[in-house]
Formats: sequence, C-alpha cells, structure tokens
Amino acid sequence: MGVVAFPGKSLEGRALPRVRVVMPCMLSWPGSDVIARTRDLSYSGIALVLPDDTRLKIQIEEKAHIRISNRITLEVVTVHSCREQARLVAGFKVITIERGAEQWKALIDTVGQ
Repeated sequence: MGVVAFPGKSLEGRALPRVRVVMPCMLSWPGSDVIARTRDLSYSGIALVLPDDTRLKIQIEEKAHIRISNRITLEVVTVHSCREQARLVAGFKVITIERGAEQWKALIDTVGQ
C-alpha cells in the first residue's frame, strides 16, 4: 500500500464535493494530540470539530496528521479554523494518505452514494 499524494488544487469552489461523516479521530502535530470528530470529508480534504477548549496552535499550511479508527492515517495541512456555535472547526487539505488508502477511498465512496 504506499503513500498516495494529491496534486495541489484550489480550495475555492472545491473541486471535489464533501460528504458529511461524523466519526472519532485523532489530530496530531508536534507536541499535541487532540481527540476530535470528523464533520465532512472528500478525497482531498477533511473538516474536524474539536473540543471547545482546544487551543489550535497549528498554523495555516503547517503539517499535521489525522488518524481515523487506527486504519487510516492522513498527512494534512491546515487551511482554516474558526469558532462555530461554541466549538472549533478546522479544515485540512490532504497531502498524502500515509496508511489505509483503500479504506479512505472506500469510506468516501460508501458515504458519498
């Protein structure tokens, strides 16, 4: 299974549609691990809802990792974060699928139908 890379694409108008998926995940960057949940995803991007008390110290375009159910590991970069109704929502662009490429594709294909 190797690493799957995504070519750079504009996030304006999203080239790939997002599907709503809510499931637990782990967001990690140097010095921090935060339990979060997915809000929506596509092959090239993912939005997470983080606990309200999370201080997102990750900068725009800084690399991080998202682990979903111990089967999928994504290398991502932060593209935005904002407060919505007393919670933090952060959006990420998928740079590579480090583990679980087939599971990632199957997850999106299954919920996108």
